[in-house]
Amino acid sequence: MNMEFSKQQERIVTLLKQAEKPVSDFSLGMEIEHIIVDNKTMQSVDYYEEQGIETLLNKLISSDHRPIKEDDHVVGLQHDNYVITLEPGGQLEISINPRSSLSDIYNIYWSFLDSLLPVLEQQGQWMLAIGYHPRSSIKEIPFNPKKRYQYMSEYLGKTGRYAHYMMKGTASLQVIIDYKSQVDFIEKFRVAHFLMPFFALLTDNAPFFEGKPVEQFSIRTAIWDETDPARCALIPGVMNQEFGYRAYADYILNNPPIVMLKDKALVGTGDTKSSDLQGWEMFTDEEVDHLLSMVFPDVRVRKYIEIRMADSLPLPLSFAFAALVKNLFYGEVALSYLYHLSLGMTDDKLCQLRKDMQVNGFEARFGATTCQQMLLALIDLAKQNATPQESKWMDHLQALVLKKETPASISQQRVEDTGITAIEWCAAHSWKKEDL
Repeated sequence: MNMEFSKQQERIVTLLKQAEKPVSDFSLGMEIEHIIVDNKTMQSVDYYEEQGIETLLNKLISSDHRPIKEDDHVVGLQHDNYVITLEPGGQLEISINPRSSLSDIYNIYWSFLDSLLPVLEQQGQWMLAIGYHPRSSIKEIPFNPKKRYQYMSEYLGKTGRYAHYMMKGTASLQVIIDYKSQVDFIEKFRVAHFLMPFFALLTDNAPFFEGKPVEQFSIRTAIWDETDPARCALIPGVMNQEFGYRAYADYILNNPPIVMLKDKALVGTGDTKSSDLQGWEMFTDEEVDHLLSMVFPDVRVRKYIEIRMADSLPLPLSFAFAALVKNLFYGEVALSYLYHLSLGMTDDKLCQLRKDMQVNGFEARFGATTCQQMLLALIDLAKQNATPQESKWMDHLQALVLKKETPASISQQRVEDTGITAIEWCAAHSWKKEDL
């Protein structure tokens, strides 16, 4: 290892150490992406059209929602309790500031819906909490004007056949957790990877792809697998070694960032690895953190651990999943049990389970245990630490698993059984003002 690489590695390690928190300060964050569609055609609402995403954001600007601009375009809104940002195809994401109480996050989310839904109703649009766009073709959805996505679309378009599908068609639910030390980080990071296939199956909420029924489980997982193997899905070596701060720093440094932040401006980097960027000694913490944001594995680290493999889900399933994560990772007994259970897992075995889950769903096996049995055990384990409200939320997930159903399979079955049209199905899965 050369001296320069060692210094770069140490810089990232220092940032990860600085993010450690005492248990008394642990909190939870949620990022929920939504897809906006026209309520007559169910086609995607893009950024540029007359009643498009930029118009929607402009209508929401107030003393509570302050505009975030890039050049002359509004690309997000800043609220005291959350940030609204845009994914590449105009998917609307709310990133809720971390809180110690899931009930507080729940109330904040509803206040966001209370502001947004009347505007959507006025524009003749619906907002879907769903894993993949149910109707529009990817070619029909333009990229929004954020420069970050212009660089990404060009680069990722060469690395995987589903890269643009990921960028413009998918929507996720991400849960953010804290860690207290490198030892705690290692345990949580390993367990989060270990649980990936189970979590992806549990939250499978993409019943349609390009307007046709999906014939496998967790289509988002398959899409990520063919986006950019170097920076997506599973981090190489994560199950084969004690994967700590330095190993994660190596992962960042050995990947091209696609785009870097320099003096508040975005600069394309092409195929240049992060370790080969010039001027490292002058990088600010914000600029180094931006490098950490330019990889997209199932589990990512910045100033916290992001658990990223879940499809976007409607209430109450979204908060049921957050409650599951909270009580597995913040429960000392639960985390220790899962860490020791994961020690029999290797990278190769996890990749195989990931593929098996997409084909066989709840019957896929980890050793002698099926995915269904594992998920029921996880929910029971989480309920041991849960509040009554969190336990009630998780009952909804438990009911799905007992019947070997996913949100996607339920949607497909309802369309098949009732003969309803895709638009009628969409109406049943959209937020409406009267729901408030």
